[in-house]
Amino acid sequence: MLPRLPLAAFLALIPYLSLAATASRAQELKRFDGYQIVRVEVNTQAELAALEQLGVEILNCTPGIGPMDVLVSADQLAAVRGVARIERVLQDDVQGMVDRERAPLAVAAVDPFADFFLSYHPYEGIGGIVWYMNELVTRYPTLASMVNVGTTLEGRTIWGVRITSNAVVTKPAAVYFGCEHAREWITGTVPPYMANYFLENYGVDPQITDLVDHVEFFLIPVFNVDGYIYSWTTDRLWRKNRRNNGGGVLDGVDINRNWGEGWGGPGSSGTMSDPTYRGTAPFSEPETRALRDFFIAHPNVRVQLDVHSYSQLILWPYGYTQALSPDQAVYQDIGSAMKSLIYGVHGVNYNIGPLYTAIYPAAGVSVDWTYAQRGILSYSYEVRDTGFYGFILPADQIIANNEELLPATLHMTNSDWVRSPLRFEFPNGLPSTVTAGADTPIFLRIIAQSESVEPGTASLHYRNDPSGPFVVTPLTPLGGLDYQAVLPATNCTSTPEFYFSVEGSGGTPMTNPRQTPTARYYSTVVVSQFLTFFQQNLDGNPGWTKQGLWLWGHPTGGGGTQAGYRDPTSGHTNSYVYGYNLSGDYPNNMPEYSLTSPRIDCSGRSGVHLTFWRWLGVEQPAYDHAYVRVVSDNGINWTTVWQNETEVADSAWVFQDLDISAVADGQPTVYLRWTMGSSDGGLTYCGWNIDDIGLYSTLCNGMMGDYNGDGRVDQEDFNQLLTCHAGPDVPVGPGCAIFDFDADADVDLRDFAEFQLRFTGP
Repeated sequence: MLPRLPLAAFLALIPYLSLAATASRAQELKRFDGYQIVRVEVNTQAELAALEQLGVEILNCTPGIGPMDVLVSADQLAAVRGVARIERVLQDDVQGMVDRERAPLAVAAVDPFADFFLSYHPYEGIGGIVWYMNELVTRYPTLASMVNVGTTLEGRTIWGVRITSNAVVTKPAAVYFGCEHAREWITGTVPPYMANYFLENYGVDPQITDLVDHVEFFLIPVFNVDGYIYSWTTDRLWRKNRRNNGGGVLDGVDINRNWGEGWGGPGSSGTMSDPTYRGTAPFSEPETRALRDFFIAHPNVRVQLDVHSYSQLILWPYGYTQALSPDQAVYQDIGSAMKSLIYGVHGVNYNIGPLYTAIYPAAGVSVDWTYAQRGILSYSYEVRDTGFYGFILPADQIIANNEELLPATLHMTNSDWVRSPLRFEFPNGLPSTVTAGADTPIFLRIIAQSESVEPGTASLHYRNDPSGPFVVTPLTPLGGLDYQAVLPATNCTSTPEFYFSVEGSGGTPMTNPRQTPTARYYSTVVVSQFLTFFQQNLDGNPGWTKQGLWLWGHPTGGGGTQAGYRDPTSGHTNSYVYGYNLSGDYPNNMPEYSLTSPRIDCSGRSGVHLTFWRWLGVEQPAYDHAYVRVVSDNGINWTTVWQNETEVADSAWVFQDLDISAVADGQPTVYLRWTMGSSDGGLTYCGWNIDDIGLYSTLCNGMMGDYNGDGRVDQEDFNQLLTCHAGPDVPVGPGCAIFDFDADADVDLRDFAEFQLRFTGP
């Protein structure tokens, strides 16, 4: 542990002391005078090959067709223009960017600990990253300790900091790490920022106190230590580790292509000079072996975060295959919440999705191995920005970047996958509606994490009135991890609410959602029928408002020439569709163009849903966009009810059912809109094709006196009436409104008499 020293002793040396220790192993620092970063539009494999032959450095880790960010010298610029179109100059002074990163703060303004996140720091030496972690441990010795994760190729220690309290002995663990790629300096600030935040707020913020009490955090700022140090001493834009493959550009292995799951697959390279060179075998590198062994030695790890830059993405498995993981619904649910939490801090938008489709194929990555082999909830960030600064993100964005990531990371950490000894899954989803008079089965799965299910304790809790008590019924075991719950039949005046509970083998009581019923629970809407009140099958031209290349007509099976699949050759149920460019792909570099419906009257409608059939091809949303929007006011304030959150490549008609009730319910003027665009200068896809458009609402025509909703007023209902009958001026009890025939807010003798008239028999 390093001692604290007087400020004057090292202030001027903070950014540089660690560099002296490695100077004997480093070449002279590479300069980028006259270099620019340009975004180039690559339209063909021939253009890509010609670009690569120029010897320029393509910053995209997977070069391909589409927009490529390229580092070019002044001498190379003209040659690049001769190969491909330069879409725009992102940075015209790369050396200036590098110099500003390294400029020490003014001595008078610096407190090396308090102001740590105002600048970037070397790994070693006074004022460096390891120094800062040691300072945290010195200041918070009861909560923090240093952790030796392993040793690098060049013999350095991969240091992390462990943060947890002694409040609970057995607890799940989280491993969050940055700088797997050396040049991604901003990612090395994320674990220290989280560590500092946890320690400063423990005992002050109840959420942080609860997390530190119940989760063991391992926060590793720099995983690729050798490469990171090399990016300080020699080449700011170095990516890989420092494996000697023969010198120069041949050196290094991409350690995020060196993990065992899917190793050698798409998005990795067997060529040593390639930025995604995967090494000679899975875990050939001591860095990946060290972290692999760390995971194995800590079987309580339930969540991993691998932080990268840049692109503003939240990613999850898989990277090596387009197939969705078995837990795609869980990843999507947590990822969507994380996206919203990030946006809520500074208004910065992150896109989400499986790594393969949301950014590019990448085999041998950490998230695939930890998820597939260790059962860990594994996410990866691609943090700020989307390319303007790229890997050289200015230091004045360090704090803002970390501020917006923090709530999303806390949400992920607080998920049931991490916090609960037993985890509930609902493979078929949860019901948003139930049909009056019919039982509603719910299929669920209870997965053991640190405890197993205590037999006979798995239960459903439900009530049909918000003011009433919950009724408890046991779940029916189906074998293995599977169970079935049944929400009993109810009536139109009910508002069913429910949750689940179970006891673990260690005696731990658990609910799903967690902390119910005090915090939250699930709810449904009772319906007796779905009423379609608008339908357009496009047999004839409906004359909707069109922009750009939107057209009603016969699709031709064109498009799909660069990516995705071709357009259909007919509609879903007839020959005609509305589509964007029925002859082929949507074009490059286009703005938004929309198809807009006429006015639709939704007066008196509730629970309104939009349905249609879709055949869509669109690139991932970092590049191209497709939207469905609804408006109900002045035609200006459109609400997005669907957008592509990853690549979409339909090869058949796909049914869509979108809840637009928040915008459309009860509104006399509603418009629907499908939008294609904007698009960038890279890949193009077949675009929108839509058919069989409809709107439906939900109705519930309940029969007064029919408590269980079975369509009869009989002995079962009479038995409940006896419970609900409380006399005049006594407020209607839970679930008893179905017996208030005269609507006077009580159930008395007049209601009893009316019930007798409606009674249909036993």
